Amino acid sequence: MSFMSATMGSAPGEESSGRGILLGMRCETTADPATMWDLASSFLLAHPVPNNVLVTNIAARRDGAVSDPAPATYAVVLDEAGRVVGAAMRTPPRAIVVSPMPAGAVPPLVEALARACPDARGVGGPATEAEAFATAWSARTGGGVVVERRERMYRLDAVAVPAPPGGRLRLAEGADRDLLVAWYREFEVEVGLPRSDDAPAEIEWRTADGRIFVWDDGGAVSFASATRPEGGVVRIGPVYTPPDRRGRGYASAMVAAMSQRALDAGAACCMLYTDLANPTSNRIYMHVGYRPIGDVTAYGFTSAGGTTAG
Repeated sequence: MSFMSATMGSAPGEESSGRGILLGMRCETTADPATMWDLASSFLLAHPVPNNVLVTNIAARRDGAVSDPAPATYAVVLDEAGRVVGAAMRTPPRAIVVSPMPAGAVPPLVEALARACPDARGVGGPATEAEAFATAWSARTGGGVVVERRERMYRLDAVAVPAPPGGRLRLAEGADRDLLVAWYREFEVEVGLPRSDDAPAEIEWRTADGRIFVWDDGGAVSFASATRPEGGVVRIGPVYTPPDRRGRGYASAMVAAMSQRALDAGAACCMLYTDLANPTSNRIYMHVGYRPIGDVTAYGFTSAGGTTAG
């Protein structure tokens, strides 16, 4: 499947500013994950940690492990030499996700996605790029933007084993399904995520694929998910412990054990995101070896009339 192209550049005789549209920048979009992978994977895998959400989602859809209720939109921004300098995706009903990119790549990306998916509900990505995209989207569409979440990205190369609580790590089983769905619904509310209609199905396939773990102490007391390794990186999350089980070290032990398991299986590193509004999660993951490497922001879009887009 070919890309659809939208080109933006300086008019003849004009010079591009450092924050403006770079000469010859163009954005191309496609609905085909295999096409996106072929063009963008080298760019994305050059920095596999900050690009992990894009990498894992494109790969899963390329392999048929995940399907969407409506066609996805993938986008790449290329410079005048045809080199990929930025990437993005929108998988309905989720928000747009953007990669790190130069400032001049943002305007053509916004223009292309405003045409391809005008009903997008928001954008998330590295703090600088997400803010630039949200600002440009608002100017392009006339709608508003609001910060929904601020998160910190962490990387782990070696595990610092915490003091063990009672219990053990185990893979989730089919019998855990209803509890995991209920916990995921609680997680959505707690961190302010929109309700995901496909959460039950996603939990089922992730469980079948060996991607969901629980900490078991006389029964499941905490759960977390892990991605398949892509580019040598395993991403852990979400991580959730119900309120009445917190403060006992379950999440720390679970994430440490999952991280060690991933490293033992050949991953170069692990990563996760934490809510900046939750100092506890930021602290406990640093205690098991995670180190902050950057911040990400999620913005919601509102229509010109003030209602939430998407």
